[in-house]
Amino acid sequence: MRIWPLLLILTLMFSTTLLAACERGAPAPKAGAHDHSQHLHDPAAAAAPDGAKKSDEPAGPSIETGSFLLAVAPAQPRYAIGKAGLVEIALEGRGDWHVNQEYPIRVDLKGAPGVTWTKNELVKDDAKEFGEDKVRFVAAVKPAAAGDHEVTCDVSFAMCTEENCILEKRTVAMQLKVE
Repeated sequence: MRIWPLLLILTLMFSTTLLAACERGAPAPKAGAHDHSQHLHDPAAAAAPDGAKKSDEPAGPSIETGSFLLAVAPAQPRYAIGKAGLVEIALEGRGDWHVNQEYPIRVDLKGAPGVTWTKNELVKDDAKEFGEDKVRFVAAVKPAAAGDHEVTCDVSFAMCTEENCILEKRTVAMQLKVE
């Protein structure tokens, strides 16, 4: 009896099993188990065919693509020296795209000198609203000086359709006007 046909069949079965594990039904990565900021998962997303900025380009207060809208905005009309204020960060799906509920969403907050955050990192449990259509965070910021101060939000998230999921890391920023 020849063993080669049996080995070939076993190899094909093993390969098929591995490929099936990579399908959409596979469990999402666990928070903290893998540092996604160290590399790019989807080279097609890096090209940003829809013209959206990637995280290494200058940030604006919002980014809108065919799959999502990500924005940072003041949550109040004025900010005062030494008084805590609020900033809102919102992510909304577009078209058939929705926010992946299992992917460990993360917001890293940075501010110009003289601007401090109550928390420098926000995760799913910090969200004021968390759904497939929209995720919304409200972050507390405390300015120490008058003037315009840039605040930056680096956001890691995943957007999905029934057929596809794309991992994203984008940066939005706004001017905090302090009186």
